[in-house]
This record gives sequence, structure tokens and C-alpha cells, in this order.
Amino acid sequence: MVRHLWYILLGTVLILSVCDGANILCIFPVPSYSHQQPLLAVSRELAARGHNLIVINTNPSKSPLKNHRDIDLGFLYKELEELKKKGLSLQSRISPYKIVHDYKLFMEYITPKAMEAPQMQELIKEVNGTKFDLIIYESIMLSSFLGFSELVGNPPIVGMLTINPFVISDPLVGNPEIPSYIPSVLLPNEHRMTFMERVNNFLINAYYHYVKICYMDPLQEIFIKKYFGNVKRTAYELERSISLMIITSDLASSYPKPVHPNTVYVGPTHVEKNVPPLPQDIEKWMNESEEGIIYFSLGSNMKGTSVPAEKRNAFIRAFSMFPRVRVLWKWESDEKLPGQPDNVLVKKWLPQQAILAHPKTRIFIRQVGLQSFQEATHYGVPILGVPLFADQDFNARKLIKTGAGRVVDFQNIAFENVFENLKELLTNSSYKENMLTLSKITNDKPMPAVETAVWWIEYVLRHNGAPHLRPACMDLAWYQYYSIDIVASIAAIAVSFLSICFYCVKMVVKKLMPSKLKEE
Repeated sequence: MVRHLWYILLGTVLILSVCDGANILCIFPVPSYSHQQPLLAVSRELAARGHNLIVINTNPSKSPLKNHRDIDLGFLYKELEELKKKGLSLQSRISPYKIVHDYKLFMEYITPKAMEAPQMQELIKEVNGTKFDLIIYESIMLSSFLGFSELVGNPPIVGMLTINPFVISDPLVGNPEIPSYIPSVLLPNEHRMTFMERVNNFLINAYYHYVKICYMDPLQEIFIKKYFGNVKRTAYELERSISLMIITSDLASSYPKPVHPNTVYVGPTHVEKNVPPLPQDIEKWMNESEEGIIYFSLGSNMKGTSVPAEKRNAFIRAFSMFPRVRVLWKWESDEKLPGQPDNVLVKKWLPQQAILAHPKTRIFIRQVGLQSFQEATHYGVPILGVPLFADQDFNARKLIKTGAGRVVDFQNIAFENVFENLKELLTNSSYKENMLTLSKITNDKPMPAVETAVWWIEYVLRHNGAPHLRPACMDLAWYQYYSIDIVASIAAIAVSFLSICFYCVKMVVKKLMPSKLKEE
């Protein structure tokens, strides 16, 4: 018995020692606060476990963290403002097809700005010729950044997605694309679609592939050669060499679909274990509310100050109709909110998770980005969604399907529909009950999401890239994957057989016809 315990202890120590103190390079260059938080939660947890990380990101730690060195690309937030002049703005409603079309504009602008920054050029020189054990990469079509792999010894790559996968994300790890029942993350569809929804789903997927093949992939090849020289593998090949894809979603915010073992849905890694206390003035305001709190924040990309005056006034008027309910409004301006009712408190910044965790919070008004959706789900707060772009319509449809909230179209915001939706959410308890059902789904896991993500990352380290997780379909040509070569072979054999039969019949008929004519 003692000997068995000794073997177990020794085996555990050996397993831990394999990935103890690994050198990890994290590539998180997208300037989006909501994207950064789930990614950085994982990198910081890895640092806390003794791994050594260099983390390219746009939201560095306010104070230095042990084993976690930030390469600060925070200036990219200002560069997003410049993109407005080129027609790419996140302050208005954007169609799915325009999102796909404009993503290449985002790539061709942001990539050079990031790569040519002095801190990035210094990092390239510093790590060239060194050896890292792993790369963690936000797998969002910026594959030229994987040129770092060639500089640091071609270690295994773990991809991370902080949204439900795009149609072009699944093939990177061999997962099937089936537009008949797997809805595009850019459309307001669920997994049971009507005929016209399936048509639109098919078309957006086809358009996304067209843009990727014709514009995105060639652009990434240009960038990888420009910033990393004559690398041995192309950006396309590097991105398809991902050992594991970690997706910070789960069935509370998505739908069932087939995935290979190299794809793991872990859930929201950014939800805080210990929510910090509320500032005293906000806590007092919330506690003194007679009938609860409405929390109004349109997120990190869309600003409350960008909402047109007539739409803003619709919310103000609707809020004033519920004087016993108090409203916390994220208002990014030093100027007073015009027409601010007595039951509304505005702040430039609000601690979102602490507010959602407060027992008096009854409604969350939001764009329905995945991270906010997950936070509301975790704390069981119904949502009034105002989707604008990207995956927000997809998330809003999930919200409606599950009965955990309601949705207002941004273009049609008016007092009447805002008032009626708020009244329904405040008086119908089913929305709260349905959101609590989703909360049970997202929280019913063996481990917290961030610990699950870290376990799988260390699994890849322990197994030297875990090649046994890679499906064979990754090495097939497209015509082999869809068995077109087999169908073509069978068709060729069938046509050949029928041709021979036809020829034989023709020859028999030809032989018989002259003798018949002679007899006549």
C-alpha cells in the first residue's frame, strides 16, 4: 500500500515537472477590452503557477506581476479612432456582410501599427534564436504574428477564442462546417433554422471563405515575410498547426455541435472568483433603491455618449416611468447627462461584475457581447439587449430562445418599445428564472473555466504538443475530405461500365440488323 502511494506521488511529481516553469509567449494584439480580459485571466493564472510568460497585449497590468512580462500595445486603442476616418466605426449598427468585408481593413491597418512599434521590434530582436516551450495565440485571423514561432524554436501553438467560433475558425483544427444547423456567429440565427435562414447562413459562410482566400490569407503572407523574413512555413501553415483550440464559451451561450478532441469549450475565464467590494457611494445608492437596480452600459467598444440624442432621450423617458427603480448608467463624459432623472446615477466607469453580483440588480442593458452575456448569466441577471455588430445578434437570439431576456433593435429605439420591454422584464419573473437556469448550466463544471484552460495548456506542454489530438482530416486535400475523389472514381467506373454495355449492345444490334434485312 505504501509502495503504491509512493508510485502515485512520484508519478504526480514527474508529470508536474514536465511543464514546471515553461517559457510561454502569448500573442494577444487585438485592441478590445472585452477580448483581452478572458485571455489575460489565463496568462496571469499560468504566471501564478510558476510559468514564465511574455505577453503581447493591449491591457497591461497596472502593477508588475511575477513571471508575467507585458509588451504594451495599448496605443492601438487610439489607432482605432483613426479607422473611423476609413469608414470602420464601432459606434453604430453594422451589417454582418460589412463586418466580413471590413475585417481586412482592420488587419491591414492594425498589423503594421503593432509590428512596427519600437517595443515589438525590440522583442523580435530579443527572442530571435531563443527557445520557448509554447505559444498561446488569439486565433482571430492575425496569423502573420505566428512568425514569432520561427524565431523561438517552433514550439506547439495553443489557439484561444473569446467568441464563439467563426466559420473560418473551425477548419483550423479540423472541425466540420455544416451550415444546415451550425449557425454563423455573425447572424441572428439559432441552430434550428428556417429555409431562408439556412440560405443566409450558407451565403455568409461562403462570403467569409471568399474574403479569407482572396484577401485575408494573401495579406497575412505579405506581413509575415515583411516582419519575419524568409520563414520556412507560411502564415496559413502556421495557423493550421495549432495543437489545441480553447474557446471561452459553453452551452449556456452557444449550441451543440461536433468538435474534435483538440477543441475545448471551457466557459468564461474572465469571471472573477472573488468580486471586489463596490465603492461606498455606489453601494449606498443601490441599497437604498426600493424596487431594485437597472444597470445600463453599452460596453467597451460602444460608448453611451455615442448614442444619438433621440435614442438616449427614449431611455431617459422610459427610466423616469419607474421612479421606485434606480438606474446606474455608464456615461463616458464629464458633462451632465441631459435630462437626467432623479432615479438615474451616471458614472464614467462602473465595476460591472460587482454591480451584477449585487442582489438588487434586476436588469442589465447591454449590447450582448459574449463576455457581458456570460457575466449576466453567471450572476443570473436578465438582459435587455441592444445588439450592434459582430456576434451580438447571435448572442441576442440565444437570449430570446432561452427566454432569459429581451432585445431592442438599435435602429428602432423609441420610448414605447424601451418602456414596454423594461415593464415586461420587471414584472414577469420567468426571465429571471430562465437566466438562473442558464447560470446553472454555465456553473455546473468540474473546475472553474480558467483552471480548465490552464489544465489543457499544461496538457499540451506535458505531451510535447499533443499530436495525438490532431485529426487526420487536417492532412487531407479538400476533395479527399469531402470524398469527391471517391465519388468521381465511382462515377467514372459506372460511366465506363455503362459505356461498355452500350457499345456491346450497339455491336450486337449492328451484327443482327444486316441478316434481318437479307431475310426480308
